[in-house]
Amino acid sequence: MKDRVLKKFENHSRFIGIIIICHLLISMKANTLMANSQRTTECKPNETIPLLLNSKFAAGNLATVKVIIWFDNPKLSIDHLAKPPLKNWTWTSKYSQAGNGNQALTISGEGIVNKIQELQVYTWYTIMVPKIAKEGGRIYFDERIPEGLDISAYLNYIQAQPVQWTLSNNLISIAAYEQHLNPRVRVGKDSLNLQVLSRGTAGKGETVLAIPVLLEEF
Repeated sequence: MKDRVLKKFENHSRFIGIIIICHLLISMKANTLMANSQRTTECKPNETIPLLLNSKFAAGNLATVKVIIWFDNPKLSIDHLAKPPLKNWTWTSKYSQAGNGNQALTISGEGIVNKIQELQVYTWYTIMVPKIAKEGGRIYFDERIPEGLDISAYLNYIQAQPVQWTLSNNLISIAAYEQHLNPRVRVGKDSLNLQVLSRGTAGKGETVLAIPVLLEEF
C-alpha cells in the first residue's frame, strides 16, 4: 500500500514537472517570437520613410538631391566630412556673416540620383546627422523632382502628421512631423521634421522634399 502511494506521488510529481517544463518552453518561445517581431517592425529609416522617387506617387526615375551643412565655425573644412555618399559628388563651400557676428561656413553637395542612389544618399544623411550635430553644425536634406505631387496623399503614405501649411496661387507647402525622422526643429509651438512643397501638375511642375525644413528658395 505504501509503495503504491509513493509511486503515485512520484508519478504526480513527474506530471507536474513536465507541465512546468512545457510552460517554460512555451514562454521562452513566445519571448523569442516577440523579440523577432520587434526586430522585424523596427525598420531602417530608408524603409520607413519612402522618399519621393521610392514613393508610389512620382512618375519619374531621377531626382536632384542636395545636402547642405552649416557650421558656425569657419575653422572646419570639407576634409572634416566623411566619404561622400556618391561617386559623382562634389562639395562646395562658402563663408557668410552669422547672426552672432562670426563667419559661418556652409558646405553644399549635390547630385542626380535614381531610386537606389536616393536611398544611399539618405542613409548617409541619417549617419551624418548626429556626427554633424556633435560638432555643433546643422545638416539639411533637399530632394527635387520635375513634377507636381499630391502632397496630402504622400504624407498620408509615409504616416506623417501635417503641422503647418500654406497655399499661394499654384504652390502648396505642408510642414509635417514623422516619428522616425531626425533632426527635428521647432517653429513656434510646433515640432516638425519635414516639409514638402509642390506646384504645377504631374506632367509640368516641381516638388521638393526638405528635411527638416526648406533652407533654400523653391
